[in-house]
Amino acid sequence: MSLKEQFKQEVQTERRKLKDMSFQDKLWYIWEYYKFHMGGVVIAIMLLYVVGTSIYNSTIHPGLYCAIINNYSNQELDVSLLEEDFHAYMNFGKKEPVYVESMFITYGDNATEYSYASMAKISALVASRDLDVLIADKENIDHYASMDGLSDLKQVLPEDILQVVEDRLVYSTGSTGESVAVSIDIAGTPFALAMHLSDNASNLTLLDNSTHRDNGIALIRYIFDL
Repeated sequence: MSLKEQFKQEVQTERRKLKDMSFQDKLWYIWEYYKFHMGGVVIAIMLLYVVGTSIYNSTIHPGLYCAIINNYSNQELDVSLLEEDFHAYMNFGKKEPVYVESMFITYGDNATEYSYASMAKISALVASRDLDVLIADKENIDHYASMDGLSDLKQVLPEDILQVVEDRLVYSTGSTGESVAVSIDIAGTPFALAMHLSDNASNLTLLDNSTHRDNGIALIRYIFDL
């Protein structure tokens, strides 16, 4: 008997067995005799999904990554202004998303496990040069400025923007003790009001090692309609 005929005969035998069984018996029989085969199929599908997702994610390059820290507004934060409106303003493609993350960070005796986790995430984003823009309270701006992690806006912003935001520049102290204009107070702007940013968390700064500094500057133009 050839292998083909033997296989055909085995299939017919299995069919006859299943035909005479109740529905529950069929389920038990299939599970009992084919569970390893089904498990292998499931594992293969999961591996294909993981590999496929990894390949797809490797093609995504965010147009801008923004973190918002300690926004205590009574209204829910509306990030659509960044994720959708600014995305369209910049003509970003589908694989150039604008990422926005809101988190809360406190220091000293008030620090919580969530604070430490948020600080670790910020550190990882900065180390990987993924974080571009920070909108935060003055305490956190001062914290990151003291580690020389923020741009000197007087050095990186074009003159036409500086003329508009000059009165809104906020200074912090760097590691050398020098006072540097590292953030812009955007409180009261249509952008801040639409996003429901609280006045305490309205200092916008650009990360010094950002790979999308031009897009961060474009965001400032967008906020002040320049």
